[in-house]
Amino acid sequence: MASSELEQVSRARPGDQAPLLPLELTETLQLVADTIVGSLGFEVAVINLVDDVDPSSLEVVAVSGPADVRDLLLGRRQGRDGWNALMAASEPWGKLRFLDHATAPVDPTGILSWVPDIPVSDDPEAWHPEDALFAPLEAADGRHLGVLSVDVPRDGRRPGAATRHALEAFAVTAALAIQHATLAAESRRGVQRFTAVFESSPIPIALLAPDHTFMQLNDAFCRFLGRGSDELFGQSPLAFTHPDDLPASERVAKAVRSAVVTRRSAAGVGPMEKRYLLPDGSVVWGRLHMAPLNRDDPGVIVAQLEDITERKRTEQRLVRQAHFDTLTSLPNRAQSMQRLRESLARDAAAGTMTVVFFCDLDRLKLVNDVHGHAVGDAYIQQVSRRVRSSVRDGDTVGRLSGDEFVVVLEGVSTPTEAIGLAGRVIDAVRQPLRLGGATFTPSLSLGIAYSSGRATTPDELLAQADSAMYRAKSEERGAWQVYDPSMSNSAVSQLELRNDVADALKNDQFVLHYQPIVQLGDGRTVGHEALLRWQHPRRGLLHPSQFLDVVLDSEYESPVTDWLLRQACADATRRPVGRRRVAVNVSSLQVGRRDLPDVVRGALQAAGLDPADLVLELTEDRLLSRSDGPQLLERLHDLGIALAIDDFGTGYAGLGYLQRFPSIGVVKLDQSFVAGLGKQPISEHLIRAMLELTRACGLQLVTEGVETHQQAERLRALGVEYAQGYYFGGPEPLS
Repeated sequence: MASSELEQVSRARPGDQAPLLPLELTETLQLVADTIVGSLGFEVAVINLVDDVDPSSLEVVAVSGPADVRDLLLGRRQGRDGWNALMAASEPWGKLRFLDHATAPVDPTGILSWVPDIPVSDDPEAWHPEDALFAPLEAADGRHLGVLSVDVPRDGRRPGAATRHALEAFAVTAALAIQHATLAAESRRGVQRFTAVFESSPIPIALLAPDHTFMQLNDAFCRFLGRGSDELFGQSPLAFTHPDDLPASERVAKAVRSAVVTRRSAAGVGPMEKRYLLPDGSVVWGRLHMAPLNRDDPGVIVAQLEDITERKRTEQRLVRQAHFDTLTSLPNRAQSMQRLRESLARDAAAGTMTVVFFCDLDRLKLVNDVHGHAVGDAYIQQVSRRVRSSVRDGDTVGRLSGDEFVVVLEGVSTPTEAIGLAGRVIDAVRQPLRLGGATFTPSLSLGIAYSSGRATTPDELLAQADSAMYRAKSEERGAWQVYDPSMSNSAVSQLELRNDVADALKNDQFVLHYQPIVQLGDGRTVGHEALLRWQHPRRGLLHPSQFLDVVLDSEYESPVTDWLLRQACADATRRPVGRRRVAVNVSSLQVGRRDLPDVVRGALQAAGLDPADLVLELTEDRLLSRSDGPQLLERLHDLGIALAIDDFGTGYAGLGYLQRFPSIGVVKLDQSFVAGLGKQPISEHLIRAMLELTRACGLQLVTEGVETHQQAERLRALGVEYAQGYYFGGPEPLS
């Protein structure tokens, strides 16, 4: 190659400099911001970049959020010193920086030019309008590139560890994109300004003969294709092009040859992004630009390649993050709804049905509270795999939110087919699952909606399945229900109650009523059972059957349990000594909380109640499936309190408890046994057998559901010491 030709290849002309931050970077950063808002639960994400011309300032280059916020912030420039001061006043959260309004209430720099209009909560974990969360964007050499900031979490709370880690990953992705774009642009400038020798250029450059074959390549081009120059010389670039990109590449090659023949083009062709195959079959991406080497002799073509492999991989990751759930790799809400729209369109044309399953994973919140989020994440992953393996290959299984999944069944012929699949899903999920040293029995509540019903849009069909799911959850967890129009009002009512639970705790709307427990020998009251009620401001006094499922399926189960324990202990001390014993119902999932012994101890100490006067009644059978069940009860028993089995003799609440849990001291016999007295002779035999069994085990027996004088007298004759029921008094407020 002649030196004059080489100089023409590398010589930079004034005015030909490429912008340092190309358009594709702006699009990539906007995609990062949009993905954060779409997947991490924030309403606003903003990216500021250090200005290339004026490094003392930063410019807002990407905003995801409401239009008015975008209009306010996009393009805004602010001083770098102000950002540095703001970072210095912030609290380190790993690689993030959190500005806590309580410790840094004033923004002297004026950087926080926008403060969201959101409610202010007394909860220390709630997000405050003047809180701020930032992620510094740094290059590999430590240079400051900009700042990624987020605001207004949708759940109204400070983000947890998983969200913060994900935000750190997005910050790394954004920094890599900025650094890559900057380096690529600087490389282009460097080639124009400083590269004087073709072979030493870091940019892959090749000279193509008029027949579009390699006549000369530099080392960078050879490295890019993973081959030596002797393998490439005389070959066409098309020989190493990915098959899917061949048609477009052949059209470009034909256009170049035509331009050469007619000598009509000196501006070149491209750029074109395409894939190349390496010898091992892997793929790299190149951004190809071709132009005549010499305006006067366009027969020789200069082909320059920019290695955009990492950018493409980053874009692919971002696209995947925008459409798929990062934890389960299932389609996210947006992708699931898109597939539902497509399925409805195809089924409408084919005359078949689309069926939607709305699935809610029961009690996920408590799994996270008791075992930690790492176990909770593994729990979700295992359940999602079970759901995916239970349906057909062509069906879509997506994750809508933390504990909600959707299944889209396309081309269903009959409702029976869909119901069979729903049963398979539920049965597969409820199989025992061992994680983190504990055994779980997961369950899904599932609602079914058919496109042949009244739904006309994907959103309506999903809402119908959601309503059916709520009915399934309220009637029997781990079951399915098919939508009917009457469910919509019920679902709205349940949703309203769910939203009201926080106000109930905040405004002291929960109350306790107490039902006496008597000693049958003399009729003396020896204790009470605390029963939860909700004095709702609009609906009046609600019984547990009307709201307890809503509480148990929300993040408020533990706070309500804590309140119940504190209030019951405080009320008990207002009774005379000898009548202070109080029984409180606690689910077995609450028993599994690591902090429950501390909560009980704190409630006893705050009230000044003797531990012997507190009884915790276990209300569910799930404790039997836990390998650590005996240890959990022993921790509570060590406090000096009593533990009771409620509804003894039904389901698992029976001999299995007595055998596995020696900490149990009280047995409450289910009311169904008492109801049969005088009507079914076997009831009396069973009660006598239960009495002998509990005495042999050194346990106290309390019979429930005593409603008549005859029942009370017969129990007394049998030797039963303690009883409870409407005959002795119904639940009443503490007088």
